[in-house]
Amino acid sequence: MAGLTPPAREWLAEFARAGENEQALDAMVGEVDDAIVAALPEMDEPLLRTELDASTRAHWRGVLGNATRESIVVHPGEETRDLARTMARRGFELRVLLAVYRVGQNAAWDLFTARAAAEIADAEVRSQVLLHFWPRVTQWLDASIEEMIGTFVAEREQWQRGALARQAATVDAVLAGQDVDPAEATAALNYPVAAAHIAYTLWVDEAVADADVQRLLERAATAVHRAVGGEHRLAQRIGARSLRCWSAGSGVPGALDLPPTVCCALGTAHPGLDGFRRSHAESAAALTVARRTGRGVVAYRDVELACLAHGIAGPDGPSTLVERELGALTEDTAAAARLRETALAYLGAGGDARAAGAALMLHPNTVRYRIRQVEQVLGHPIDERRVYVELALHSVRAFGISPAVRP
Repeated sequence: MAGLTPPAREWLAEFARAGENEQALDAMVGEVDDAIVAALPEMDEPLLRTELDASTRAHWRGVLGNATRESIVVHPGEETRDLARTMARRGFELRVLLAVYRVGQNAAWDLFTARAAAEIADAEVRSQVLLHFWPRVTQWLDASIEEMIGTFVAEREQWQRGALARQAATVDAVLAGQDVDPAEATAALNYPVAAAHIAYTLWVDEAVADADVQRLLERAATAVHRAVGGEHRLAQRIGARSLRCWSAGSGVPGALDLPPTVCCALGTAHPGLDGFRRSHAESAAALTVARRTGRGVVAYRDVELACLAHGIAGPDGPSTLVERELGALTEDTAAAARLRETALAYLGAGGDARAAGAALMLHPNTVRYRIRQVEQVLGHPIDERRVYVELALHSVRAFGISPAVRP
């Protein structure tokens, strides 16, 4: 570090030691990636954010490792290539990858200058530090960007060739709600889209060696597939350590026998192309819960009410609840409307037929008779799934029987 005064040299050496301090590095990674996600909301998806964090961590380590060197040695980590490959597979344009680096560089520089301003009182020392560090940051990132562009383009070219590209395009079209012919989708995916599906997302802990990831994902996917009674399976890599799958099955799995380093977010069974999309949305909601809570296995059926309350159940979440819980009670008839009104009043009165009758100006025996009719339609006592049934009834009362509730 020729030309630097001892105070400047010492401050840079101390700052560089953050690369060896996981807590300090976590804070630096979080600050940069929060800025990236704020500028590029499409990067704010749990598994993609995990890879973004890993890539940013690798870059920080590289930059900090060069902070006190006279000459720069640029060796981007494999985590940075993983992010470029994943973005290519996900169909991102190259400009988004470049924007990630541009926003990240600005955020990293803002972090560095703020630290220098707060910790270095001497303006001359601070100037030396900034003039020394800036060219190292830009040289590292310029070389990294060039290498990542090559990785991205090579992956995109490979991805666009062959059956994987056709499969990915078909899955994207179905999930986007486009008008897709079932027969064509079945042929493109080599998977029966008319069946009932259960979607699930699997990912492997970051501590697992890269060489073991594929084996663990395959083992876990096979275990879930068997647990749901699957006859056919569609699997799609969506990241360096993650896999999303659909199994043509409708079983309700018990405890899943998964490797301890593999996590799973599981949807529920729905038929046809609409079910393909609905179950995936449920799996995505369960994934959000899993990433926020650190739980290893999350089934949507266990967190449905929380997902609905937090608005992460997807656009079909409310209608799925209404259709499943109320069945024929959602018919747009006067008789069904009377039964819904009576059921809601009865549940709101804590199961007291007299109180419900008073609210509706009905005899208690009339209330009891209608509740028996409701239970015949539901196929179980009204109290058996009380919270779910009551929420579904409130949903219909608020929105009516319309496409917004029953697509």
